[in-house]
Amino acid sequence: MPVTEPRLHPVDEKDIPEKALDALRPYRNGEGDIYAIWATLAAHPDALRRFLVFGNHVLGKNTLPVRSRELVILRIAWLAQAEYEWLQHVLIARRAGVSDDEIRALGRPGDPGFGGTERTLLAATDQLFGGADLDDAVWRELREHLTTEQLIDLVYTVGQYQTVAMAINVFRIQPEPDIAALREELPLPAPTVS
Repeated sequence: MPVTEPRLHPVDEKDIPEKALDALRPYRNGEGDIYAIWATLAAHPDALRRFLVFGNHVLGKNTLPVRSRELVILRIAWLAQAEYEWLQHVLIARRAGVSDDEIRALGRPGDPGFGGTERTLLAATDQLFGGADLDDAVWRELREHLTTEQLIDLVYTVGQYQTVAMAINVFRIQPEPDIAALREELPLPAPTVS
C-alpha cells in the first residue's frame, strides 16, 4: 500500500533560491512543475545543486545503453521498494524499449528471465545493492561484456539510484498525479518472501 503523506513536503518554487532554480530548469514535468523529488530535496539547495551534477552524469552521460541503465534503475527501485522511483522510471524504460512484461519481471528475485549481459547486469545490481561488492563470477562476466567506463557507470548508477530510493522512502516523496496513475498499470511489485 503506497504511503500517502510526505514527511518532508516539496518546497514551493517561490522559496527556492535562484541558483537551485537554475539547476532545476530541466527537471520539470509536462506542466512545467518541478518534479516532487527535486522540489523536496530543494530544502537543502546547495546539496541539491551538487547532487544534480552527479545525477546528470548517471542519467544523461552514462556509457551504459539506456535500456540497460533503466533495467538497473527499476531493479533498484524494486529492491528498495521505492515507488516514486519505480513509477518515474517505468515511463523512461518504456521509451528505451523495455516491454511491460520485462518491467514486471524485474520484480522477481534471481533470474527474472533476461539473458546474456542483461542477466549479468541484474545479478550485479542485486549484489551491489545488497552487499556493496561483486563476486568474482559476476565480475568476470561483466568484464567480458562491458568497457571499463561502463563498469564504473554501473557502480555509479546503482549508488546514485540507491541514494535516490533512500531519499524517496525516508522523506515519503509522493508521485505526481500523472505518474501515480501508473499504479494501476504497472504497480511496484511487492517484495518476495523466501
